[in-house]
Amino acid sequence: MKNLKSYKNLIFDCDGIVLNSNKIKTEAFKEVVYQYGNEAAEELVKYHVMNGGISRYEKFNYFFETISSNHNLDKNLINVEKLIENYGTKVKKKLEVCEISIQIMQYRKYSDAVWYVVSGSDQNELLKIFEKKQLKHSFNGGIYGSPLSKDEIFKNIFKDKMDEVSKSIYIGDSKYDYLTAKRIGMDFVFLSKWSEFKDIENYAKDNNVFCFNEFKDIIRSQI
Repeated sequence: MKNLKSYKNLIFDCDGIVLNSNKIKTEAFKEVVYQYGNEAAEELVKYHVMNGGISRYEKFNYFFETISSNHNLDKNLINVEKLIENYGTKVKKKLEVCEISIQIMQYRKYSDAVWYVVSGSDQNELLKIFEKKQLKHSFNGGIYGSPLSKDEIFKNIFKDKMDEVSKSIYIGDSKYDYLTAKRIGMDFVFLSKWSEFKDIENYAKDNNVFCFNEFKDIIRSQI
């Protein structure tokens, strides 16, 4: 892969990359819908893990439209907006104290690139968490999340500067992250340490994509 210093824009996913938050969110999805039965809750967890990077809005809508039908649940008893609200409440406090990637943040002082966060997490929630953790100023390009999809966010970022796509790299930990970067024509690299994508290394190999365990391994590979 090209040296990180050659990129004009460094774009990071949040969960599993900047924050060690994947397990927090997986547990919250299960807890929020557990009242509808363990099997339905487990199916939502499976869908969530298999679709890392997709917003909570899509996942809870999937629970309402598909999982509820699979398990003969009464849709009149499912309030999607309330599920989303409960989920947000559960993850908020845990995110405020979850682990930060010190390696990424230490690299900030050596990077002249513009830094962005592009996440499937709720954008307002992201902004509050990054401000609370005193990370917001490091991402001078902006911190972006749902309800817009990552495809929509990237189109907005590069709307008037498509020439910068080839000078940008997205660092993520899910299949969806990679496919989003590929659709717009951007370079991509996987980090696996905090990922819940169980087949990440084989998937990366099959698609000729670089995969490193953690951020410091990218730096070491370029010395």
